[in-house]
Amino acid sequence: MTDPSLQMFLLAFMVVTTWMMVFWAQFRKLISIKVEAKNIEEIARYNRLKRISGWYWLIFSVFGVMTVIYAVAPDFYFLFMPLDMFHHPVINTMGLLILKISIVWIVIAQLDIDKELYKYSRNINSLSAMELVNYTERKLLTGMLVLFVGYFITITNLIGLLLVIVSFVVHANVFSRKSATPS
Repeated sequence: MTDPSLQMFLLAFMVVTTWMMVFWAQFRKLISIKVEAKNIEEIARYNRLKRISGWYWLIFSVFGVMTVIYAVAPDFYFLFMPLDMFHHPVINTMGLLILKISIVWIVIAQLDIDKELYKYSRNINSLSAMELVNYTERKLLTGMLVLFVGYFITITNLIGLLLVIVSFVVHANVFSRKSATPS
């Protein structure tokens, strides 16, 4: 079951979210991070977290395809095994609210990352700056996790449920390992 206003909103939301993510990726390239060969362990820790975001991009891409199919070609939406019993205005509104919260969360995390990367680029030997970068990137990935939950609640289907479960497992696995690593 599809709703034309929900279709338009989700498609617009996906375009804005994708643009925002790509915009910040381009903006981050403008910020030069000076790397000294003295402290390779801290650099490796930072690069490790950047590689993990590939999982999040993959899940985000699948949600993007799901949204485009839901909005543009709803006849093919059955491929994602929708759960029509959860297609209710109250549930959809809750999902949209979660999506809006996630966008604010992601914007704040992106601004924090930019601020911390600037500090990091000025003083690479500062372990506290490196820990702040890791903390702010964790906020960004948690914001993306909230985004996935919002998409799942708004357009509930089995593939979305599987993606949310995978994203929770990746998130828990990555950050439990990170906190267990001695500094």
